[in-house]
Amino acid sequence: MLRLTIAYNTRTITLTVSDGPIVADLLPDIARRLGVLDPSIVYGGYRLITADGEPLSPSRTFAEQHVSDRSVLTLEPGASVDTDIVYDDVVEAVGASVQRVYRPWTKDHTTLTSLLISVGMLAISAGWLALFPVSIWNAALGIGFSVVLIALAALLHGKTMTVQATVIGLTASVFAAVGGYQLASYLVPDQAFHTLPLVGASAGLLVSGCLMAVAAPSTRPYGFIPIIIGLLAAIPGILSTLLPSWMANIWIIATMFAALAANALPWMCLSFARISVQSPHSDAEIFALPEPIDYAEVKQRYITGSTMLFIGRVSVATMLLIAMPLLNSLSTPLGAVICLVAFLAMLLDSRQIHTLREMCVTVSAAGLGIICTGLMSVRMHPEFSIPLTMLMLCCALATIVFTHVTRRRSLFATRMADAAETLCIMMLPPLAYLAITL
Repeated sequence: MLRLTIAYNTRTITLTVSDGPIVADLLPDIARRLGVLDPSIVYGGYRLITADGEPLSPSRTFAEQHVSDRSVLTLEPGASVDTDIVYDDVVEAVGASVQRVYRPWTKDHTTLTSLLISVGMLAISAGWLALFPVSIWNAALGIGFSVVLIALAALLHGKTMTVQATVIGLTASVFAAVGGYQLASYLVPDQAFHTLPLVGASAGLLVSGCLMAVAAPSTRPYGFIPIIIGLLAAIPGILSTLLPSWMANIWIIATMFAALAANALPWMCLSFARISVQSPHSDAEIFALPEPIDYAEVKQRYITGSTMLFIGRVSVATMLLIAMPLLNSLSTPLGAVICLVAFLAMLLDSRQIHTLREMCVTVSAAGLGIICTGLMSVRMHPEFSIPLTMLMLCCALATIVFTHVTRRRSLFATRMADAAETLCIMMLPPLAYLAITL
């Protein structure tokens, strides 16, 4: 006798079967008990799928297919939809095969591709403009392109193209930052990047973000991204301008606080979202009828908190990437160590992320930061090239082993990752203190 568990979506049943009946004899009863004898799908038939994704043959018994006791199987409708269709025209058969195998190219794909290509060309243009020699004409070009792109974002907002308006508006903030950087560098030449030029770039981000929020209100949540980045970068930039001899120390402290804030963002955004659970404290509250939950309100609060978390992650990641070149150029290698520890903590924190967009931002920023920090630190401190190379190799091998070789989730690996993340967070204040005092 075999004791099997059959699952379909969120429903499960338990069967005790002997070695006699074949799978096909049991499928109608299984479908009836799971409540999937729907006339709209019953014509397609059913089949059972093992935990490894292999379908069971309906003409054989469970024992003949080596199904072990207490196995978990999945019921899948529509097992014979494709095979029951008979074609009398090869052209029709080829067309049906293409529709089933490949996804068609639609107008939405054309719009998305053109948007990506356009934004890519704009980003390259902004990079070239930032690398050009400092002049008032380059500043005017950056500011002028920013105004044009904000007007274009407002036009797209009027056509209810929110995604396109948001992307174009954020691209406009990049040109505004380049224009502010060029203008500040032209007005006060021979200044370090992390002082007055960065203040000019931050001012450009602030102004463009405000204009974007006013001109295209539908982009308002994400229009706060350049505003927050501008505020975060302006504070240490202004302090470095006023106290140039303390510039390195100011940015070390700013990097430490940004890295610590990156790991506290989920709790901060959860507190702003205010999604609370009211636990009963007495017998009367336990047996009382539960109050109805407004699903729309809970969903809106979650969307608000998730959007705030995404904006916070983008802002903190940008702040760390801005500070990375300065910390790697310090005479002490502790600046590079702070960058590595900060980006490693950000990378380990990504294990708790569920949404795709936050994962892309966090992992991309952390990976880019680790790679650039490694390259810059080897160039500035060649005596640490061998130890750093060995560390990178060990980390890469450990990542491949835990993510590809051992597919099962290990409690030991989870505990080790939690300990490593906590250790990275705890190391940031002592490393910042040593980098300042030594």
